[in-house]
Amino acid sequence: MKKILIAPHHQVLLASYQLDNFEALWEHEIDWFEEPNQRRGGWSGVGRLELKQEGLASLNVFVKKQQNHGRRTLLHPVKGEPTFRREFERLQFLASHQFAAPKVVFYAESEVGGCQRAILVTEALDDYQPLDTFMSTWRDKLSRQQQSTFIQQLAIELSRFHKLGLVHRALYPKHIFVKDAHQNASIALIDLEKARFSPCLFYRAFFDLAALNRHVEGVRKTQKLAFFMHYFGMTNSPLKRMSVFYQWVCRCIVKRSQR
Repeated sequence: MKKILIAPHHQVLLASYQLDNFEALWEHEIDWFEEPNQRRGGWSGVGRLELKQEGLASLNVFVKKQQNHGRRTLLHPVKGEPTFRREFERLQFLASHQFAAPKVVFYAESEVGGCQRAILVTEALDDYQPLDTFMSTWRDKLSRQQQSTFIQQLAIELSRFHKLGLVHRALYPKHIFVKDAHQNASIALIDLEKARFSPCLFYRAFFDLAALNRHVEGVRKTQKLAFFMHYFGMTNSPLKRMSVFYQWVCRCIVKRSQR
């Protein structure tokens, strides 16, 4: 077994529950938040766990377990690597760049009897809500000005994510989490197991924003235009038109989103 990480500030808490090692977490029964996904020749599932702390608020975590659920890579062409390893690495990368995402509590891998296993435990994004849930009622909760400010903040954060060199590859509203949308909104991304680095900024924007544009609801065309203007670093002003190149990029994104 190769232990990758136990967050130092949570080590005592995990130890108090006797959950500070791979086998203990693997054997610990949890209620699946989502039914285990049976594919890639194995399975992968996620459950939620509440860890109570004396004198402090409970720590809510998501526990992800998988077995023989890998992705073949150039470095691992035969057995592949656990998909959670990639997610763990992306979460650590985003944390090092102060980009909001679930914080890693525990990560470890184990291979027994030819079975490749992995566990990833992350803090729940308490006080956040998925973008699709938020957008279903945002017109009733935010003024026009607050809506414009939120769109600007969302565009800037997604642009910052892409400038880090990453493409999410599953950028649906349910994977974007929002907190304090009425003022200085915090934007966090989840489910990063498909995320990868790409040298092409156009591809990052094209792939991710097409998926987002396809699935987001309750947004006016003028608000979508404002989103693109802020994403590309332009002011949302009628005095400044979008360049021909960025107009072409937007048309490509919209065309793909209509597939």
